[in-house]
Amino acid sequence: MNRSQAELLLPVKEVPAAIVVGIQKQGVDIEQVADDLLEMERLLETLGVEARGRIIQRRQKLSPGHLLGLGKIQELTALAGAKHASLIIIDHPLTGTQIKNLEELTSCQVLDRSAVILDIFAKHAKTKEAKTQVEIARLEYLLPRMVGAWTHFERQAGGGVYVRGMGEKQIEIDRRRARERIGRLHKKLDAIRRERDTQRKLRRNELKVSVVGYTNSGKTTVMGALTLSDVRPEDRLFATLDASIKPIDPNTRPKILLSDTVGFIQNLPPSLVASFKSTLEEVLNANLLLHIVDVSSRNYEAQMATTEAVLREIGASEIPIILVFNKIDLVDDPFLARILRKKYKGCMVISALNREDTKTLRSHIFNFFEERFSEAEISVAYDDAERISLVYRSCVILDANYEEDGVVHFHLRAAPAVLRKLI
Repeated sequence: MNRSQAELLLPVKEVPAAIVVGIQKQGVDIEQVADDLLEMERLLETLGVEARGRIIQRRQKLSPGHLLGLGKIQELTALAGAKHASLIIIDHPLTGTQIKNLEELTSCQVLDRSAVILDIFAKHAKTKEAKTQVEIARLEYLLPRMVGAWTHFERQAGGGVYVRGMGEKQIEIDRRRARERIGRLHKKLDAIRRERDTQRKLRRNELKVSVVGYTNSGKTTVMGALTLSDVRPEDRLFATLDASIKPIDPNTRPKILLSDTVGFIQNLPPSLVASFKSTLEEVLNANLLLHIVDVSSRNYEAQMATTEAVLREIGASEIPIILVFNKIDLVDDPFLARILRKKYKGCMVISALNREDTKTLRSHIFNFFEERFSEAEISVAYDDAERISLVYRSCVILDANYEEDGVVHFHLRAAPAVLRKLI
């Protein structure tokens, strides 16, 4: 790969306008399809692509060759021509054959939901780890879709997901090179993960809180407010790909670390979930999760369910959670906060832009850990530097008496795991 993975997979100048297609299967509410298309349009906006029209296909059985019916394809082609759109986005997984057939009939470039999300991830990847993860996911997405005239990987390196090229005879070479490239990237990622694991070991005695939630729910804003740091949120989907770790208050002991993670979204491509495993491991290593919910979204309950499903998928469903309903300042209903507190016991209803709200949330986090601390009295020799350091880093010291016999007696409170190391 010769070009940077941070570059857009689909250069915006080549696809300035798109038509978005939704699929309404039997038993699916039309409002749900409309909401899904609205989210897709927001994804395209993040890429800088303008959605100029939408079409909904209502069918009980989808065509294996084209997904859509021929009448709907004709309607789609006419709309794309009238709106001067060169890109068709279908909010449903597509096979390579379906993409090839649809492109031949519409004379437009055709992408599915996964391809759009991959493009956004490629655009926002900044670190070596994120770029490697995105490239693995992109190649794994492309492998089963190599049909017809896809270019070989040596030529399309870093370019669009669907750059055309050499032709049918090149496909097997493409596949072999792709698999070889994926193997090399996994080795590179393993090395990065080993370095990350070393960093985690250095933080093993500190309390960890991980911020999770649907993309654009305000996680970064909450993190910035809680840590009093200059974290500038961006109003775009998947603005955060790499875990950012900061202490809530560097002066408190024990130190509580807060980590921001990649946002979740419905139908997130499985390859992306797998590729971002190391980033999501920050969630698995947390003592507490803050599940941030954008309560101003009319789909906030569905977004909560999506986040909960991803947490179950990565094995984090047993970690304690504080449910935080954010953006209450954007809600007109004066009774919603009261309703939420009654329905979700122990939840917080805040605006991350309100300093008093975030101060209350910080206190809630401190109280969560304080309630789980145990009290103990221990004696440590002056020259036992490792245990002395652990006491001052990871315990609340209630009293300390330094005796002449070279021993210090501590009366302290700490997490049970820390006390086990000290006693």
